[in-house]
Amino acid sequence: MSHTDIAFFLAPDGSAASAHLGGPRPHRFASVRGHYFDAYDAVEEWDTYFVGLSQDLPGRGQTFWQRTRCFVGLSRDLRRRGQTFWQQARWIVPVSNDGSGMFALPPRLTRALASAGAEELEELAARWAERLRRLDGDDMTDDDLLAVMQGVARLATSTVTTGGDLYCWFY
Repeated sequence: MSHTDIAFFLAPDGSAASAHLGGPRPHRFASVRGHYFDAYDAVEEWDTYFVGLSQDLPGRGQTFWQRTRCFVGLSRDLRRRGQTFWQQARWIVPVSNDGSGMFALPPRLTRALASAGAEELEELAARWAERLRRLDGDDMTDDDLLAVMQGVARLATSTVTTGGDLYCWFY
């Protein structure tokens, strides 16, 4: 399920972020916008690029909605091996009936994006675009994915230097 609109933005905390459910206002919060891609799958792909994903975790290669079932009732052994990306996600506004929601990007991903070099961002954007082409074909977003990555990395750099968190709102 691709979301019509996605906004990555900085806010001092979850309360301030959720106070703007009508959309992060450009003059209120710095933001980067995208269209027609799965925000949570994109963010998880970025996290996997920088941090990696254990080969033995259930759900590898599945979309967020497919994986959700895999992680219900995880065994004690799996929990001891480490948390998955979505177990670490801090949901500010849980996904609602209309498919919208808001989450904070994990601090580890924010730090990784902030310290990423131009080549890493180019490689990640190319990888992300290739996956979207395979999955969505002609329905793929027309966003400049490298520009989205670079914009989110700039926001991450601001977050690391000024405080606050990086949020994603999809609607």
